[in-house]
Amino acid sequence: MTHAVIIPLFNKAAYIVQTLNSLIRQSKQPDELIIVDDLSTDNSLSVVYGFLRDHISAFGNCRIQVIELPENKGPGNARNIGFAAASCELISFLDADDEYHPNLLEVAAHAFEKHQLDFMVLNIVFMPGKEIYPDLEPLKKYLEPLDTDLYLISHPLRAVSNPHFIMGVGSNVITRSKWIAANRYEPDAQLNEGIDFWYRVLKGVLNEVPGKIALQTGAYLYVNEVPGSLSRKTYSHFKQIELPLVIGRYIRSKDKHDRLLMGMIGERWYKHALQNLPSNRQRISFLWHYRSYLPKYIGYLLIKR
Repeated sequence: MTHAVIIPLFNKAAYIVQTLNSLIRQSKQPDELIIVDDLSTDNSLSVVYGFLRDHISAFGNCRIQVIELPENKGPGNARNIGFAAASCELISFLDADDEYHPNLLEVAAHAFEKHQLDFMVLNIVFMPGKEIYPDLEPLKKYLEPLDTDLYLISHPLRAVSNPHFIMGVGSNVITRSKWIAANRYEPDAQLNEGIDFWYRVLKGVLNEVPGKIALQTGAYLYVNEVPGSLSRKTYSHFKQIELPLVIGRYIRSKDKHDRLLMGMIGERWYKHALQNLPSNRQRISFLWHYRSYLPKYIGYLLIKR
């Protein structure tokens, strides 16, 4: 199966070489590589062009595009533009500071073909600590072994709302391109935009067919914990903390799975805010400002139980 890898790039000059190196080391080369530069202000672009010039033969027959955007609009917009330029059967987004295991594309192609998968979630190795997520023990009731390190996910909409599950972090999804066609990233969002996007794609798959959704373990995706990333950001004022897309999108939904996902994200959001605000006054102000969401969160806890 043909496979396009899309890399949104913004100010990752210190990381993009190791990301691209992880692609030329693949036992099965990507058929398309699309790099979308979101108007980087460091020398990321020159690093990319220099790497491609020096290693072009290592990419074999891979078709390479570098798209330079005239305006910075965030990684969601860059991913949307990259997808619009792709023409392969399989799509994955690779962040410009992350890496693939050398066998990932070969393993994915084999799994999609042999088991007729529609959608694959990858487990993650967080670097430099080498912690592997998710822990399979709390998820075992959703997992049916398919192959070595490969599990069919039963009840996938229930599974993705489990707090131990990880989908949309580090762009850890590979899917058939036809399932993305009706969806786009929200271009202006920065908090949990990947979870919002892939949940909508997943629902689309399950609405169309009894799709086969799999979890590929085996540590094929390395995600670098970069200083200054949103997950590690601190705030001076509670209004700097963005309301997650999932909460805004599903706050009035009657669908149980929407409410479960919203609650799970809400729990992470509250904890993130309370851990990263500088004072008790700011924490109390945050809770008061978003007090209307607390009944929904309590409802989530009841549904989860």
